[in-house]
Amino acid sequence: MTLRIIGGEYRRRILKIPHGDTTRPYTDRVRQIVFDRIAPLVPNARVADIFSGVGTMGMESLSRGAESCVFIEGDPAIHKSLTENVATIAPDKPTVCWKTNIHRTSFCPKGADECFPYTLLFFDPPYDQCPLLAPRDILGKALIRLAKPRATSDDATMILRTPEHFEFSGSDAWHIDDCWRKSTMNLWVLKKRPAVDEPAVDEPAVTEKPANVSQDAAAE
Repeated sequence: MTLRIIGGEYRRRILKIPHGDTTRPYTDRVRQIVFDRIAPLVPNARVADIFSGVGTMGMESLSRGAESCVFIEGDPAIHKSLTENVATIAPDKPTVCWKTNIHRTSFCPKGADECFPYTLLFFDPPYDQCPLLAPRDILGKALIRLAKPRATSDDATMILRTPEHFEFSGSDAWHIDDCWRKSTMNLWVLKKRPAVDEPAVDEPAVTEKPANVSQDAAAE
């Protein structure tokens, strides 16, 4: 499969993908629908691409005028392709490729203050982890951490992708603004509720850094 950026400055640039069926990138058609609908939010956005895979949504955002992007991906093989894509295609943009445990991260890598609070987020967990989005479960708590003032702006928007038959029940931190049912997936448009005041749990970060990262990605 060939994966390309479909719009903006990097249009037609090819994204490397690891061997094997290890990622679920958005199809070109669905990506076009998403970016058509969120077009006003992208220019100058501070983006977080969480469970980023090889960086499809974050790279598409940078191509269309986003100010910065933090890519968060825990799988080592996928992370390698991600760092190569970012270093090759967007070497001059403020970016961080962070290999970390998404289940417990603060979402705020040390040395990357220019990249947050995030204004636009893509949250794309493996489909078999979607039940963990329940409010008291691991990914439900991750959504709470993402709502903290340091992590996200008051008007932040998140695009959450789940399989077509999964019904997201909502979050104390994010309210459901819309749901786009496309192909075999649901795309939940979430808007941030008023910020919650709960201490974050940070972790040490990986020392690995791609060529275009201007600051080290260690957790604060």
